[in-house]
Amino acid sequence: MSTAVSTPPTRLQCPICGSERFGDFRSRVNVRCSGCGSFERSRLLWLVLSQLELEATGRPFFHVAPEIGIAKLLHARLGERYRAFDFSPDIYAKAKIPVGRLDLCSDLSGMATGSVGGFCHVHVLEHVRCNAALVLQQINRVLAPGGYHVFGVPFWSRQYREDLSSELTDADRLSRFGHEDHVRSFGDQDFTVMFGGAFEGMEAIPLSRLIEVEAAARCNIPPRALTLNNSHSLFVYRKPIP
Repeated sequence: MSTAVSTPPTRLQCPICGSERFGDFRSRVNVRCSGCGSFERSRLLWLVLSQLELEATGRPFFHVAPEIGIAKLLHARLGERYRAFDFSPDIYAKAKIPVGRLDLCSDLSGMATGSVGGFCHVHVLEHVRCNAALVLQQINRVLAPGGYHVFGVPFWSRQYREDLSSELTDADRLSRFGHEDHVRSFGDQDFTVMFGGAFEGMEAIPLSRLIEVEAAARCNIPPRALTLNNSHSLFVYRKPIP
């Protein structure tokens, strides 16, 4: 009778802080890094950013709603070219990183075309109280040739939903969009239909080209995170060089 040989578990390590300890969060088991507090999408984000030539354009890299651990790594890598922003920068007062104010609804239109070398925002668009497709289009406009647009949104519904009304209660937004301060939810079935036009002329870079399944597993990132339109999704686009 043959004896089954079990495969030893993969040694886990957070790519952001190097910790090998992970803990539970709510009903999810072993998903939060005990060192820096990162979840799967933040660890995946750093894996992606570490593979991109962020310095190539020589222009500033914009990071909106920055994850603290990643912000520190990017600042160390890019120096003065790294720019962190948030709609409410005061919430970063204790983070010891400089964060400026940026309103994606009003400030992008005043920025020069091709003036930014990279733009990163993860789980930000669901909070933005204006046309989300136009925001994406404006970000792509200000990107310099060779610059990257890296972003993620939560997929909470099959079809896109939105209501910018200030009359909705927290309970209404929780029911419709999955969170009390969201103004929209993104549909996993119609995202490309709703927002693909904003990326006309951009090069889409699949995560599978950047990250191997084994590398993701070592960082405790599930394989489904490397496919689009799920709770861990990240999108990577590059503006072509003429």
